[in-house]
Amino acid sequence: MIRNARIEDVLAIVGMIRSGCDEGVFYSRSDSLEEQEEAFRKYAFENRTKGYEILIHQTGNRIQGYVDYQVKRGVGHFLGIYVKADYQRKGIGKRLMKKALEDFKRLGCTRQDWKSLLLMLEQSAFTSTLVSNEKVFSAKTKKRKT
Repeated sequence: MIRNARIEDVLAIVGMIRSGCDEGVFYSRSDSLEEQEEAFRKYAFENRTKGYEILIHQTGNRIQGYVDYQVKRGVGHFLGIYVKADYQRKGIGKRLMKKALEDFKRLGCTRQDWKSLLLMLEQSAFTSTLVSNEKVFSAKTKKRKT
């Protein structure tokens, strides 16, 4: 199930952000867990910028991933996406992106800004290759110790 995030999801979302930092998906932060929770709660819920949304993928009581984005002047901007390791390669990220794109259309977006998302992917745990003049991203494989 995909739904809009609620304030009670802050701990789970911040946990995913911190995991993403540990994995090299997001920029690392030196804030304590409590400081990051407070900052995120204010940013995403209490002082929310107009057009900012977070979608959660959840099955039962388990939050498995999220995508956040912002709509400004008819342009949809992807800010981040994360799926917990145990749930990756199950289509969750694709479903989150599809729902965000549906929201862009519903909100009257005429364009999507992919630059920030592509930059995040290129600087994180993904590699990109050019296939038929299109960038394709795949997870970097960790080298096994022999």
